[in-house]
Amino acid sequence: MNNKKLYKYLFFTIVLVFITKLKSGKKMELLKFKEPVRLKLFLIMDALKKAGLNDLQIKLALAQILLETGQFSSKSNVFKLNNNFTGIKFINKKHQEATKGSPVPPGERIKPDTSPINFYAKFNDIGAWAKDYIRILNLKGKPIDANSIDEFHAKLTANKYYDTSKQKNIDNYLKSLRYFYTQLV
Repeated sequence: MNNKKLYKYLFFTIVLVFITKLKSGKKMELLKFKEPVRLKLFLIMDALKKAGLNDLQIKLALAQILLETGQFSSKSNVFKLNNNFTGIKFINKKHQEATKGSPVPPGERIKPDTSPINFYAKFNDIGAWAKDYIRILNLKGKPIDANSIDEFHAKLTANKYYDTSKQKNIDNYLKSLRYFYTQLV
């Protein structure tokens, strides 16, 4: 990368961080993440803020999103194919502003094979995803009301948000959530 491109890149990054902080009032720094990840996080932060989440709720959500997408890696195509950053299943209800997206992995499917929840929800835009994600975080034990990453995890676990059939799964999910949460300075 030549100096001109480097300066342009640095300028763009600094301006984007500054504008995001001004718009949202956040003290969160995302500079630990590479630019493509950082840009997605900024878009998601904005959508979650517009949907009504506060700073702590957004930080908890971003930790989970980083975990669920593998930091937006190519291993996770759910967000790319379905504009779905948290693996939300399609439920075919009016309040879920989504259509049937790509199929879930075979190990997560139920009978009958035609069941809507054998597919991910496909959202038209990030705002529709944010609205449905917040709906899910408001179910049962209300993970949305957590005051710490450990409480957030406990509420997700109680709601069986992910595969809680083995203690190893629970421990790994918590460990990963904590890691990503600490990366969101």
